[in-house]
Amino acid sequence: MKKLIIFSVSFLVLCSLFLLAAGSKKAKGPKKPEDIVIPVVYLDVSINFAQPIKAGVEQAAKDFGCDAKLDGPVNWNIDQQVSIIEGYITQRVDGLAIAPLSSEVIDPIIAKAIDAGIPVVTFNTDSPTSKRIAFYGQDLVESGRVQAKILIEYMGENGKVLITSCDAAAPWSQMREQGVREELSKHPGIEVLNIINAKGDEQQCYAAIENAIQAYPQVTGIASLDAVTTPAVGRAILRYSLKGKIKQVGHDLMPETLDNIKAGATDATLSQNPYRQGYLPVEQLFKHITEGAPLESVDTGILRVDKSNVEEYIKRLEAGDKSVG
Repeated sequence: MKKLIIFSVSFLVLCSLFLLAAGSKKAKGPKKPEDIVIPVVYLDVSINFAQPIKAGVEQAAKDFGCDAKLDGPVNWNIDQQVSIIEGYITQRVDGLAIAPLSSEVIDPIIAKAIDAGIPVVTFNTDSPTSKRIAFYGQDLVESGRVQAKILIEYMGENGKVLITSCDAAAPWSQMREQGVREELSKHPGIEVLNIINAKGDEQQCYAAIENAIQAYPQVTGIASLDAVTTPAVGRAILRYSLKGKIKQVGHDLMPETLDNIKAGATDATLSQNPYRQGYLPVEQLFKHITEGAPLESVDTGILRVDKSNVEEYIKRLEAGDKSVG
């Protein structure tokens, strides 16, 4: 009898605890927007190009009322990026947007986040080999092809070309380089001399560009793959009075790049809409978390800026338009 009473009391206690837990879960309900945490982890938050991405992230956070912010390493530090992402997985954030510095290193961490129940998307820089659900950014191989076609417009069917990158081993750089080389290979009169890996801070990057221009005096065209080496090449062209002798087509709409186009040093540059690359991951992850909306990739496009329309973007920058980049 005593055992039966003890068993009955234990059973009632367990039932009460179960009902209490179920009731508390029910009372908790869905998260409030301000409690939804969506970190956006970029390649290098110290570069100027990160600013329009940050503006997009902040605007999306404001529009949807969620906790979203731009985070990431400085100086392209892969160990820092790993540590930052691992920290967010440990915190069990609601969603993650990542621009991976290395597919080989970051793919397993994306898989770890997915396995932990955290939806992961990539932005700006993709890693198609990962378990990421969607990508928000430019078709990077196609942007390289378009860049090469425009370079040929200015340079002609014959010439010697350098390719410049601020991180030649990164997935985004390799994809753009692939596109440039594919298109240039269709023209037997054009030779690609080398790819210049100008990795490091601004001073190191410029030194690498300057050394390359001096080492390859036969160069007639330069394809710059990013927002860092594009203005650096234009600066070197101006410094060494090579305007017209070297044709340059780059990427992104940094203020110096726009000034270099106006000055005739850089012939054209291609924008990938970085503001939208910051906004879209937050918007889409928020809707996925709150409404169950599917996560689907979005191509943010290729916009050409040259002497014909550069004044428009200079004026927008001067007016404080944070979406230009």
